[in-house]
Amino acid sequence: MLLLLALAPIPFGSNRPWAWSLLSLSTAMLLAAWAIAVVRGSRTLVWRKALTVPVVIAFAIMGWVIVSILPETAGSAPIWDFASEQLGRPLTRRISISVDGSLVALMRLAGYIAIFWLSVQYCRNPRRAEHLLILLSWSGLAFALYGLINFYSGNTHLLWFERWAGYEDVTATFVNRNHYATFAGLQLVSALGLGISSFRAAWRVSDASQARAGRIAESLSGRPIVYLLIAVVIATAWLQSHSRMGVVAVGIGIIGLLVLSSATGLVRRSWWLLALIAAIGSFLVIVSGQGVLQRFSHDDTDRFAIYSIVTDQISAAPFTGTGYGTFADAFLLYRDVRLPSASTYTAAHNSYLELAAELGLPAATLAVFGILWCVGLCLIGAFRRRRDAIFPIVAVAASLIVGVHAFFDFSVQIPAIAISFAALLGCGVAQSWQSEAGGDVNRAGSAARS
Repeated sequence: MLLLLALAPIPFGSNRPWAWSLLSLSTAMLLAAWAIAVVRGSRTLVWRKALTVPVVIAFAIMGWVIVSILPETAGSAPIWDFASEQLGRPLTRRISISVDGSLVALMRLAGYIAIFWLSVQYCRNPRRAEHLLILLSWSGLAFALYGLINFYSGNTHLLWFERWAGYEDVTATFVNRNHYATFAGLQLVSALGLGISSFRAAWRVSDASQARAGRIAESLSGRPIVYLLIAVVIATAWLQSHSRMGVVAVGIGIIGLLVLSSATGLVRRSWWLLALIAAIGSFLVIVSGQGVLQRFSHDDTDRFAIYSIVTDQISAAPFTGTGYGTFADAFLLYRDVRLPSASTYTAAHNSYLELAAELGLPAATLAVFGILWCVGLCLIGAFRRRRDAIFPIVAVAASLIVGVHAFFDFSVQIPAIAISFAALLGCGVAQSWQSEAGGDVNRAGSAARS
């Protein structure tokens, strides 16, 4: 799973048919291997009653997508009748206006859910949870360095292809600056989380008899300073992406990380560490954030026109939607003079509206509730855990980043970002309860300690 997370961002965030198909296949193979290992008794099934809600919701959503592509289902889209009249022959009516589009979207969704589940299983062990954050931090450093080097060397190519977009932005291996900003944000909070937790661990074993400044210097040396430096590099690339809402969303995520770290007592006596991180962040904004600050003065009227049109689209089929993965096709049926731009739009630039337009309001609400349930588990775990609270804290911070940015863009729909978020959320959920709380089931079905 870790290798998959490291490689997925390389081919444009896996946002190409061959890439997301390979990603889904690889995820299915990992899930099958895990299931076989559990059946054979060589792996422990991690389970807790609180997981019932998101699991049931996940299967309900996937079941609804399957229902939407079944023939002659109640609530079928009117477009099938219109197409039958135009072609002069009967067509099979369905809720979804594109069976192929819904099947591809279902395949991708199943892959994301599988990554979440595998992360819950893998990250129940705190050491493995730490390995996930380490992987995301170091891979984040690699992508940030590539993006910065490419940017300052002319930014003429994206990997080995001639660049066709984002000439003035750091996008690493992504095409769109907004997507890279979100991706970098997930890795940034991972690095900051490791920096904070490793400092706390070093502080506990440091020599308490020495002067405070000396103890601070001793505790910062080694892993803490390494991960703080990694965070600085990633933050520099993130700011140079020049994504307005990407910067806002990640900023909210970082604030959430720092506030929770303080509120849960993780850095209660180390307020200066939070001040140091805030000071470094302010310095980076001053040095590297001028480009994105200038973009805040630009209007984006197209986006609000899209929202208005999508709202009409939702009103036309509020309970059934037009089918999962069909937005690009359905939007053409509703587009009007409110959007005079000649640009082609394949996404609503608001994942919540797009989800409602495709799945219908009931299913979309259920899907969002499932994610919020998991975030709630992480939030509760952050306050209940005496140790390893950093993992649910990072998961909440990642959720803030993705959740806020989803109001203005579709970054979470990019496969590499989706699986990174799913992995972090799964990690946070896995570490949201203490070992003695039970819920880990061994091969015999009894409680197992981890």
